[in-house]
Amino acid sequence: MRKNLKVLLSLVMAASMLAGCGGQKSEKPAESGAAERTAQASGGKEDGTGSEGGKVMTYAMQKEPETLDPTMNNYATSSIVLQNLFTGLMQIGPDGGLINGCAEKYEMSEDGLEYTFTLRDGLKWSDGSPLTAGDFEYAWKRTLARDTASPGAWYLFYLKNGEAYNEGKASAGDVGVKAEDDKTLKVTLENPTAYFIDLTAVTAYFPVKKDAVEGQEAWTKSADTYVSNGAFRLKEINPQASYVLEKNPEYIDADTVKLAGVNIVFIESAEAALSAYNAGEVDVVDNTIIQTQAQSQYGGSDELKSYDLIGTCYYDFNCEKDYLSDARVRKALAMSLNRDVINQSIVASRPESSYAFVPHGIPYEGSGEDYRTTVGSLFTEDVEAAKALMEEAGYPGGEGYPTLTLITQNDQEKKDVAQAMQAMWKENLGVNVEIVTFEPKVYWDEQTAGSFDICYDGWTGDYPDPSTNLDCFLLQRNETQCRWLNDEAKEYDSMMKEARSLTDNKKRMELFETGEKLLMEEMPILPLYYRNAQLLVKPGCEGVIKTYIGHTIFKYADKQ
Repeated sequence: MRKNLKVLLSLVMAASMLAGCGGQKSEKPAESGAAERTAQASGGKEDGTGSEGGKVMTYAMQKEPETLDPTMNNYATSSIVLQNLFTGLMQIGPDGGLINGCAEKYEMSEDGLEYTFTLRDGLKWSDGSPLTAGDFEYAWKRTLARDTASPGAWYLFYLKNGEAYNEGKASAGDVGVKAEDDKTLKVTLENPTAYFIDLTAVTAYFPVKKDAVEGQEAWTKSADTYVSNGAFRLKEINPQASYVLEKNPEYIDADTVKLAGVNIVFIESAEAALSAYNAGEVDVVDNTIIQTQAQSQYGGSDELKSYDLIGTCYYDFNCEKDYLSDARVRKALAMSLNRDVINQSIVASRPESSYAFVPHGIPYEGSGEDYRTTVGSLFTEDVEAAKALMEEAGYPGGEGYPTLTLITQNDQEKKDVAQAMQAMWKENLGVNVEIVTFEPKVYWDEQTAGSFDICYDGWTGDYPDPSTNLDCFLLQRNETQCRWLNDEAKEYDSMMKEARSLTDNKKRMELFETGEKLLMEEMPILPLYYRNAQLLVKPGCEGVIKTYIGHTIFKYADKQ
């Protein structure tokens, strides 16, 4: 079977290469546009010093951030930019661990329910106005407010009455966050949460300035109205082309920031990004646009840097569809793929295939061991068993089973992966799949609307605890993703919420393990690989960090 799949895969790749040749006309403008954007962003200088002197680094990302409002963020791309524009109570340090951000110190009550944060002296917004504890209270309650409709509101459900307020069952005054004075923020949690301090570095917990937010409906659309508190501030927005960040002189640790600015350019094509890098127009290329060609050219060199993430690439099944409501069908589709062929032949970063959801790099608390290593794989690839499941479900050899629609994003690697899956399902199960691609912003709208049978998805956690991954499949989040809402989903939801309330790590881990096994037995999603990341970094560019949660941080960077 492996030999046949490799032959089939070679045909898929050949077709993809031909498609690439046919689409050359559409890629040429992107390549020249990349050169124009990077030249314009660097102020026309070739030494990367910028028009006003100082060191400027140019960073290529695949797409423009979905939002620059921390309250409305639930996206990986936006998080990267926001982490460079804002600072939370805690922040990512130069070694990738947590260090103090806006907080000078914090105290925790013996029962783990109350935290008192004391803010540092001299905190300011990028417009020079004072930043106070009240700004955190305002931001957190704004995120939780039902009318705000924040996709990241769930991050703050750890606060006392946070979820109740979001559901309209409590008032803003009932929420467990209060500024006792300008420098003191008191936080009360619904349940003791061992990783709460880690959460305070997540974008959903960033402060926002009330006057800026309420003074301009579109406050994030212009550098003139945008206010932040991080190492950099927004200087220019050039839609679909670039964002220009400059060092924020009001930043509390401004004296440690070596760069004068970061020019973020958006280059959709991996080939165009590599061309810009080779031409010296780009200093750093994000992992989202590093594909096979870059691997071939820079694999093994010091310029191609690799990082492990606590995330998983997976595909959602639309469990609301009658023909995907049977767990036997979903398991058959998951078991009939050859992940190693896909991940080692198509995915540029050559990631580890996943046979569960929680990735490596997260501890199994109480044992000192890795959670994934301790729990192990939770399903196997087995084509014969997959065929038997399809027959049990009433579709022997795929007979009578409808054509499925798989939606994915329109970059070449994701299209190639989808084509390989399509070929394997046809050969192994007799199941036909139609592939539809969208540009990223449209893609996420299609997913939210449920316009798919199978769709590409992925998640990288925010803190080193299994809940950061397993909470992806709470009922509220399933409503706009895999639509897994049956009795088993309710049981899973109950287990994950119970785990939140426990301080006994042994019991917490047992619940996570039981819940993940249920998730893989039901298979509302199809895990493909554990995420890793790579950056292409020019020699002389130092201190750029790719954190284990996938953020590229420039506040510690320098350019020789």
